[in-house]
Amino acid sequence: MTGMLVMVPSVHVMMRDGQMWMDDKFVAGLHLFAREWGGPTRVVLRQGTGTLPFASPVTAADLPGELRLIAEDAAITADDLRGARVVLGTADDHRQLDLARLCADVGARLVYAIEYPLQTRLAVARLELARRPLRLARSVQWLLTQELRLRRALRAADGVQANGFPAMAAYGGLNGNMCLYLDNRSERETMATPPEMHARAAWDGPLRIVHAGRLIAMKGTQDLIPTALALRGRGIDFRMDIFGAGDMRQAIIDDLARHDLGGIVRLHEPVDFVTGLVPWMRQNADLFLAPHRQSDPSCSYLEAMGCGVPVLGTDNRMWSELARQSGGGWVMPMGQPDKAAGIIAGLDRAAIADVSARALEFAQTHDFQGEFRRRMDHLRKVAARPT
Repeated sequence: MTGMLVMVPSVHVMMRDGQMWMDDKFVAGLHLFAREWGGPTRVVLRQGTGTLPFASPVTAADLPGELRLIAEDAAITADDLRGARVVLGTADDHRQLDLARLCADVGARLVYAIEYPLQTRLAVARLELARRPLRLARSVQWLLTQELRLRRALRAADGVQANGFPAMAAYGGLNGNMCLYLDNRSERETMATPPEMHARAAWDGPLRIVHAGRLIAMKGTQDLIPTALALRGRGIDFRMDIFGAGDMRQAIIDDLARHDLGGIVRLHEPVDFVTGLVPWMRQNADLFLAPHRQSDPSCSYLEAMGCGVPVLGTDNRMWSELARQSGGGWVMPMGQPDKAAGIIAGLDRAAIADVSARALEFAQTHDFQGEFRRRMDHLRKVAARPT
């Protein structure tokens, strides 16, 4: 008997006029977990007011298994976990770092998922609070204190699932039952086809650069237009397409007008990943520009590679290691658009075609289903261990 899987994610439910709204990708993930687990499931979710950009109204009947809603500031209790064989918690959420004690009380195994090492959390704080030094100092002190709790929690767990190389490098030595996975949404049937790869290799028009994702400082959005200006200044024949939403979107709109870049750089509205972005990238992109300012395990890298598009990313801990293992792109200095333009100017079509092929090959070995199956096998092994 598999027993019950209880999931305690960090994502919240948005309540509006008594109606639940949930992130669309999260709901799809719940169904997949329930189907692959093969036993009863429960999800414990906090109610919140924060906006979810890609959300739809749902009822409990739309979800697999049992739904348990708790208040935004409520503590998780033993009753929330009772009956579980395995609890899958989120170590990135400081409110979940005491789950080992609760799991012991109800006889459940505990597995934590973790994405952000301390270095990434500190980098995000510095970006968000750079102009507020007192708040930054308090935030840094709080993060350092929480890191001690986090490390104790990971040691106490029955297993840890690390999303990305930085988390694995930071915490792999704390637990003897680690599972490394590379989260992404690319499925084999949606990846680039041989005719598309041939068409990209044969393209002799402007270099087609694309960026997609949240348009925020931690993703390096502030470097996109300066890179385009540097490329134009070097006389490079290129086009840049930017997809996404975020608090820096208006700044891009203003810069496009200020620098007369309308004929070279296009800013698109966010599009559906499967039906919009993926087919567009497979047919219209030569290079994915990822000027990320921190080391989060961004899905964008593997998702671009799955479209047969190589990546030029910054020398953060995630992309540097992914580029080394995959050969699927190039590494540039962080926050230096002129040097990014220099690297792009030095690329030739043959090099791009060769790296495109390697990018796709690596993505095919780390598709969504394969990475998800790795996580589920890990959970089942934990569940099978005697109590």
